[in-house]
Amino acid sequence: MKVTVYIGTGGVGKTSVAAATALAQARAGIKSMVLTTDPALRLRTALRLNGGLLEQQVPLDPPSPAELWAGLLDVKATLDEAVRLYGAPKLVDRILNHPIYATIANSLAGMQELMAVERIDQLRKRGFDNLVVDTAPSRHALEFLDKPVFFANLAASHWVKLVGRSYKFVSRTGLGALGRKTVDLYARVESILGANLVRQVLDFYSIFVSIAEGYAERAEKTVALLKDPAVTEFRVVTTPQKAMRDARYFTDAMEARNFPIGALLINRAWQPVPGPESADGLAGRLVDWYSAVREAQYGEIERVRREYGGRVRRIAALPELDRDVDGLEALERIAENLALDRAAQS
Repeated sequence: MKVTVYIGTGGVGKTSVAAATALAQARAGIKSMVLTTDPALRLRTALRLNGGLLEQQVPLDPPSPAELWAGLLDVKATLDEAVRLYGAPKLVDRILNHPIYATIANSLAGMQELMAVERIDQLRKRGFDNLVVDTAPSRHALEFLDKPVFFANLAASHWVKLVGRSYKFVSRTGLGALGRKTVDLYARVESILGANLVRQVLDFYSIFVSIAEGYAERAEKTVALLKDPAVTEFRVVTTPQKAMRDARYFTDAMEARNFPIGALLINRAWQPVPGPESADGLAGRLVDWYSAVREAQYGEIERVRREYGGRVRRIAALPELDRDVDGLEALERIAENLALDRAAQS
């Protein structure tokens, strides 16, 4: 499976470009899935998806020789699937119904990023030819690459393994089986959080530890695939106003992580004036203003090309559409613009 990951800040049209990419792949005969990790669910509007479904096939008109699917990241559903796939059968129901489990799934910081990588692994095994990932619109979107690695390192920690694997023994034999310092530590934590909560947490971890360790192994493998340019291409989406700033930030950040950027797409570039370029009065002043803004935009685009053309394989300008992106017709136009730019550069 090939993977295309779109990253960028908010308000640049990243979700629309990601959906258009998956649509173009489906039109080319490739079974494609576009997955968004954006809690704002912009993908639902772009593809006019039905509410309440995590994954659904998008009907194409005219029909495509392949399939287009869309998925919305649901943290708890992804974690539930991981428990059912990788948990010991006798422990699955106990884990899913444990009082600590709901807290972890619904409110633990970082779960959105951890489950994004888990979802990529799950979809990789579902038979899709290509996966297009639309990340959350933030300059911190790269956390979905960083946090799984941090978690994997944490899960490999000697102390985490010791606590997770020793609790069953401790609960049967009593704290007296532990050293004095460990007993003091347990007592101090219980005095802060309460004995019942501490024991619930430790009990949960003792039955969940194998799933956590399995997640860590899968996350390491998935992140390794994302670093492989033969499998994955990262694309940054920005706008002319943000292009220089975003090019600097994302190229530096991605190179520091050894993730090469395959494309920098500068979206919503204004097109030439659709009509006479000279006019009198207010119309003339509007034409002059529009032309000046457009000239400034393309000046920034050329500046980005000069400074980052050697670090990014492809830098493209995508035109502003004349209406909001709502439905396949608008996505088809974005897909055509992506194809035209690629053809012009080849």
